[in-house]
Amino acid sequence: MKILRTISLILLLISLFVTVDFGINLIASLIESMNDGIGNFSTLHYLFGIFGDNGWSHRLYFEAFETSAWISFFLFAENIVLSLINLFRKA
Repeated sequence: MKILRTISLILLLISLFVTVDFGINLIASLIESMNDGIGNFSTLHYLFGIFGDNGWSHRLYFEAFETSAWISFFLFAENIVLSLINLFRKA
């Protein structure tokens, strides 16, 4: 059970990092004075090159952010459930 909680917490931290990264990209893409067109301010793209092309739009940034935020939410809920199970097992 402890290994499952640790893995779930690591996945949550990674997911939160990705969500924040997509959020920064979304905000930066909406501010036209920061760039000429849609800029890419992603740490993930800089480190790993995961976005692949420059064909991103405001809608794609929002959809990626929304999906990532939902995944983070479900991982957060999973961590709460696993913590409650662990708490009730000890009692």
